[in-house]
Amino acid sequence: MTLNRIHDSLNSVRSIAVGELIESPVVVSPNESLSKIISTLIESNSYDVFVELSDKIAALNVRDIIGAKDIKTTKPSLVGKVIPELQRESVVGEAARIMSHYRLRTLPIVQNGKIQGQVSAKRIVDLINKKLVENKVRVNASNVMTGDPIVIDSHKTVSAAKSLMKRRRIDHLPVVDNSRLVGIITSSDIMKLMSPSERIGKKSIGISDAEDKLSIEVSGIANDNVITASVEDTLTSVCDKMTRAGSSYCIINVWDEIQGIITYRDIVAMLGEQLAEDIPMFIVGLPDEPFDAELAKSKFANITKFMRKIHPDIEQARCHIKLRKVSGSRKRYEIDVHIRSTHGNISYTNVGWDLAKLFDEMNHALKKRVSSKNKKNL
Repeated sequence: MTLNRIHDSLNSVRSIAVGELIESPVVVSPNESLSKIISTLIESNSYDVFVELSDKIAALNVRDIIGAKDIKTTKPSLVGKVIPELQRESVVGEAARIMSHYRLRTLPIVQNGKIQGQVSAKRIVDLINKKLVENKVRVNASNVMTGDPIVIDSHKTVSAAKSLMKRRRIDHLPVVDNSRLVGIITSSDIMKLMSPSERIGKKSIGISDAEDKLSIEVSGIANDNVITASVEDTLTSVCDKMTRAGSSYCIINVWDEIQGIITYRDIVAMLGEQLAEDIPMFIVGLPDEPFDAELAKSKFANITKFMRKIHPDIEQARCHIKLRKVSGSRKRYEIDVHIRSTHGNISYTNVGWDLAKLFDEMNHALKKRVSSKNKKNL
């Protein structure tokens, strides 16, 4: 089945009201310390919590917490981010866009300025999976996965894993030994390690200080029971594996070689907006401002059409726009683009304050890359 038909088959999911998926939210006081919030996250088995401020709502996730310098004194308002609010009548398509843009797994459902519930990426993934089964739509894992995921050597320290997650804004790191997959470490694993009361087994004997805990090797806390699937497996079978294991990821392998990773974010991204072009183009995380959103769509479409002149065999193009930071009225974005053809993949990532400039820089970089490749072939 073509990507266009897959996208169309999920239209009914996009239009479902989030009020139909409402769950109990995890809300914390703006005066609570991060160490107390860590305990709340562990007890509730959650990734995000919400904070009701005077006239707005902030979200705080595990990756925000592991980036904090002092969990005992830091307040959530210093590391959390203000996010858009959903009402019960808001639709799943809008929730998926906001989740992708802010890199969250849950969003608050608000009424009269108060949080009434939440909608989660897990519920949306369940909806997508059920719809694919209902419509008998086959989607291969390779069509959804993020290829060539970042990995970490088993002998590196937990501190190195923490820094890598913060810098690359990821929550899952496959652990390798001589390029062979031996485990996985998540941002939640590191957060638990930062908890003053956390015990990490025999290897932690005599280790009580947080910095000492972070200095142990990744192999000391990595989970060796890794959820895996083959590139030929269907997305439905991957979702079933993730659900049974209570996992937010699945590593995609060919034999012992890591090909990619699928997370909730990759699956929710299937609800992203499809551009009206003859190339299957999808863009996720569009800005809230209509002008910026249209500008991003236009520039991405023009870049993809240019690349197709050079590579007529392009099969699809995906663009993720992620919000990295907000400073007053300024917003710092990350754009992550993957263009797939039968002869290989083209990837590009950039970060900056000016969204239009980021796309222009990508256009220049890809043209330069094509020009350099053509010169080598002469």
